[in-house]
Amino acid sequence: MPKTYRISKGKDYVFVTVDDSGAYIIKDNAGRKVFLSKYQAKLMKFGIDNLVKDAFENVDTKDVVVEEVKEG
Repeated sequence: MPKTYRISKGKDYVFVTVDDSGAYIIKDNAGRKVFLSKYQAKLMKFGIDNLVKDAFENVDTKDVVVEEVKEG
């Protein structure tokens, strides 16, 4: 069963849906969507982890809220 999460900080947010195959659908508050297959998501995670590992070292992330969106 797909799971959808809302990741927000203040008024900015994105919805991330992970389907049963491991693919990701990322939708921003302007309605733009990005579809990533399971393999692409793995590559993105690897790339993101390596590129921004140090970028958030001194950033306060306590304002970031991750919540699961229940269907229905």
